Amino acid sequence: MTSEKIWTWRQSKGKIFKVISNASKGTIEVLDENGETVIRKTNLSRKQVEMVEKNFKNFVSKKLNGSNKTASQNNFDPMIT
Repeated sequence: MTSEKIWTWRQSKGKIFKVISNASKGTIEVLDENGETVIRKTNLSRKQVEMVEKNFKNFVSKKLNGSNKTASQNNFDPMIT
């Protein structure tokens, strides 16, 4: 069984990125509309990948449902190892 997750990330200017994360492999990759890699992070811990997935989902869901909550001022970036 794979822990790979794939979803789309709609940008404010109408672009749609594809995000592929894999906690067991410790990778997160963002592809643009042409399938070219925009960001690729490797050698992440399972916890780092899961944290990015959780924060991404929370951010996107807030934007979709029109919540006016402000983003946390936490400067921790789990993408930096």
